[in-house]
Amino acid sequence: MQRRELYRGDKRKRYLQGMRKAVHTAIGLALLSLLLSSCTTYGIYAGNLRSGKNFFNEGKYTEAQRYFEEAAARNIDGAAFTYLAVIAYRQNDLHRASGLIASAGKSPPDTITSLRMYAYKALILLGLDDPGGMKALKEYIDRYDSLYPLESIKDIKDMWRSGKIDRVFLEAIMDEQIRWYEQDMELYIYDNLGYYSRDRREF
Repeated sequence: MQRRELYRGDKRKRYLQGMRKAVHTAIGLALLSLLLSSCTTYGIYAGNLRSGKNFFNEGKYTEAQRYFEEAAARNIDGAAFTYLAVIAYRQNDLHRASGLIASAGKSPPDTITSLRMYAYKALILLGLDDPGGMKALKEYIDRYDSLYPLESIKDIKDMWRSGKIDRVFLEAIMDEQIRWYEQDMELYIYDNLGYYSRDRREF
């Protein structure tokens, strides 16, 4: 009788050990699957964003929009929404641009395109004669002013102070500032070079 009880106890112990092992294995596989899925999701997002940027820089907005929409569907950060807002703005679809730039602001921030987002938020609101346009422009000025700004920031400050906004001129200035900022940020993030690198800050 005692031997039988010992056998049953040992059998139950082995069963529980087997169950624990199975559960741990299942958890491990689930975590691995989640990790691989996340990597795949980001990889697809990054690929669509990269393709969208290439078409955008070539002025092929229809093709760029398709890739940015694919990227935006994954909502990794605000970059895709920002570019979609810029495209809508340049197509003079200001109400759609306003919704897209709002989505960019609600998404996880993207360091490289953050200045572009603030610039086009101001341009879009100014284009809509929204009372928040001048406030958004001041926000852009304050942010850019702390980022080794080009001398052209003075022209934007003059427009803001006077209240006389030439949107075509303003967009041209902002685009130049954005281009230099994004180039420097990419150098910093990927190669630790440029204005924002640690090596530069040490001097």
